[in-house]
Amino acid sequence: ADMTAAKAAVFDAQQTRRSAPVVRVHGSNEDPATIRTRQAEALAYRMGGLEELPEASRTYADVSLMDMARESVERMGTSTRGMSRDEVLHRAAAHGTSDFTLTVMDATGKTAMASYRAAESPLKALCRKQTLRDFKTSTAIRLGEMGELEEMAENGEFTATSRAEEGESINLKTFGRRIDLTRNLIINDDLNLLSDTVRAFGEAAAQTEAAIMVAMLTGNPDMRDGTPVFDASRGNIGDSTGMPTKALLAENREAMRLRTGTDGKTIIDAPPRYLLVPADLETEAEEILAAIQPGTTADVNPFAGKLKLLVEPRLPSGTWYLFADPARLACLRYAYLSGAEGVQVQRRESWDTLGLSFRGFLDFGAGWLDWRGAQRVATS
Repeated sequence: ADMTAAKAAVFDAQQTRRSAPVVRVHGSNEDPATIRTRQAEALAYRMGGLEELPEASRTYADVSLMDMARESVERMGTSTRGMSRDEVLHRAAAHGTSDFTLTVMDATGKTAMASYRAAESPLKALCRKQTLRDFKTSTAIRLGEMGELEEMAENGEFTATSRAEEGESINLKTFGRRIDLTRNLIINDDLNLLSDTVRAFGEAAAQTEAAIMVAMLTGNPDMRDGTPVFDASRGNIGDSTGMPTKALLAENREAMRLRTGTDGKTIIDAPPRYLLVPADLETEAEEILAAIQPGTTADVNPFAGKLKLLVEPRLPSGTWYLFADPARLACLRYAYLSGAEGVQVQRRESWDTLGLSFRGFLDFGAGWLDWRGAQRVATS
């Protein structure tokens, strides 16, 4: 064929050629890791640890704990025909890396974490989050302010300066409890009891964190300089007392605006971002922060939309606080052990109860970083 005919033939062939098939690779339904993941998601969903069940895991939505244990034993190459439920459960739980124990542990971990997240204290919004490598004392070094830049001298040199150092320490501690998942619970497939028990792990962890941070706030400990966090010499205690009002908020905001750094001269300008109150002041705080349509200049609410309200019911009545944005000036911090953020759940075979034993634990610590971004006001 000549060139024109050849081009025409090539063009016709390209128009009729079938596209290459698109190959999509999914995890095999026979893959033990895939099965374990989907079973754990289905179990966590039934226990309330997941808000939505992934489509791929719906196959296991109604599979009981005993059926999961039986399937786990059979995937290990052992026939369960003729086995009693006790024998199936023993074989499924006896191996530390069996699919069944890992599935239950994964599901309980998701459920405990969901409960933990829901019960977290609002005080964490005031803190800087950190992770620590070990349980040794960790000291956060805070450099003092440099002040202003100076004009370059005639000889082209800059004046050398130094910066003061401050540091506050923190330690991680471990807190935990244990529960046992009995064979009766597994055989009866009582997920309500299991869910309630596991969710209690998460709530207990959140309560533990909150209690530590409230004690840190109300205990008013001495800082590295030997002076309590809130002290008249620091100027971070309100001169006037009373419920949160426009006048009191303005007075204490000004004090925070004009606060100086470690050199005693540099104004750090860290205005309040959060209003922290106990439960008995919640309504008053909501009223003072509510946006209104003023009829006169005197009725304008200058704090509407500028302060965020935090209510911590564990705080004792009689005191409220203002805190700067931790992104600007963090006063508090909390820390977890690296790789173990939040509540952790582990399991082992329980000899005493013919079932599985679970323990929930928390590696947590909290402490002060700086006092300059905090203001305390008494109601009377």
